[in-house]
Amino acid sequence: MRRIPVGPTIVVALAALVLIGLGAWQLQRLRWKEALLARVAALAHAPPRPIAPVLRAAARGADVAYTRVEATCVPSPRPAPSAYRYAIRDAGTAWRVLTICRLDAGPFDSILLDRGVADVSRGAMTPPPVVRWPEPGEAVGVLEPLGSSPWLGGETMSGGKGVEAIRVLDRQALRAIAVASGAHAPAPLFLAVEREDPPLAGVTPAALPASIPNNHFGYALTWFGLAIALVWIYVARLATRGA
Repeated sequence: MRRIPVGPTIVVALAALVLIGLGAWQLQRLRWKEALLARVAALAHAPPRPIAPVLRAAARGADVAYTRVEATCVPSPRPAPSAYRYAIRDAGTAWRVLTICRLDAGPFDSILLDRGVADVSRGAMTPPPVVRWPEPGEAVGVLEPLGSSPWLGGETMSGGKGVEAIRVLDRQALRAIAVASGAHAPAPLFLAVEREDPPLAGVTPAALPASIPNNHFGYALTWFGLAIALVWIYVARLATRGA
């Protein structure tokens, strides 16, 4: 038999290790997603907590994501800009209304509200025209973490004059909306509204998705399967070469 080629064998071994590593990472993601789903499921019957102590805990480093809270918004010193976040809802495009809620207690002066889907925006690729939505009063909803900034940028979109349109609600987008609203220390999360008092006409609250996909086990099997297939094909080629 011929000698086993060192270079190709090292390349195949490294590629197999990478594939196995990706499979192991997906198993870690699976455990994280299962814990997240259990946490979200517990919200179904959890009573809302006052937002001030929850945000104080967040300021001390506690993980308060997906906590159901209630907030009282105080009048803003300046009109809030029209702000929207691009979303996919019910298998179609839509725009979610974003408004800063000014707080009178706690370590932060405000929190961003995702008030739900603007009904007139369903199916639209561009946000609605300038609309001065009424200021929020009482809001009950779920605290959600901010998204990750896109690698290639582009978290903001063209929304027309007087309209803030964003694709990803990350720290930069939160800061832009807060500054435009006269807030200087917004909470590092946002509040996905389930209900408001008074209700906001023309907007359908949609705090949490009806279902959160959990496909990480299948992804892990795919990566492990690719690693096995790669090694199998390489060994078979070596056997054929040495025959």
